[in-house]
Amino acid sequence: MKRKVASVGKLRLSPNEETMLLKEEYERRRKLRLQQVREQQKYIALEIRQKVKQRREEQVHRLEEALKAEWQKAQDQKMKALEKLYLSSLRAIGEGHRQAKENEPDLEALAKQAE
Repeated sequence: MKRKVASVGKLRLSPNEETMLLKEEYERRRKLRLQQVREQQKYIALEIRQKVKQRREEQVHRLEEALKAEWQKAQDQKMKALEKLYLSSLRAIGEGHRQAKENEPDLEALAKQAE
């Protein structure tokens, strides 16, 4: 009986069973490899999306800075024009009175002429 038990432990697989086991192992490895490739693709796609998002944010930031600088320049130009206008108005305040005095008719001369 001991011989039968010893020989039972060393059973060999039939060629069909061996082929089936090899095929199952091949499929298992194939699935594992596909899974690894899919994980790599997910990671690569995530990196690409992050890079695109970062690039877009940088472009928006540069555009924002450019527009802000352009707006500030326009505001400065408007301010300078208004300052010039204000200063010219301040200089011209008394000008109207002076011109009116110069063009004012001499009432005494007109009165003498009328006599």
